[in-house]
Amino acid sequence: MRVAYGEGVIVAILLPFVLLLLKLVNLDDTLFLVLLLFGLWTLVAALVLVRETERNFYSIWGLVLSCLSSAFVIPITYAAALVLIAIIAGVFINVSTRSSK
Repeated sequence: MRVAYGEGVIVAILLPFVLLLLKLVNLDDTLFLVLLLFGLWTLVAALVLVRETERNFYSIWGLVLSCLSSAFVIPITYAAALVLIAIIAGVFINVSTRSSK
């Protein structure tokens, strides 16, 4: 059985809202979980599901989304710095993998 990227995204988005409706988490935690699960699923998809030509794109966005979720846990300036570091790391990853081909 092969899982598609879209199916994982649907689960990553809906699962935190189920937890919110069951009153297991509050709204801030729900938004944190949506971004975190979406980013982690995108990273997993980059390593397992997508074609090699799209792997950098998915891994960079997964990293950015996961770092963006930290805005609900740490001060916004630190979260913004993490997102910028993730983008810079993504640029380096993209440049290094393109030059080796």
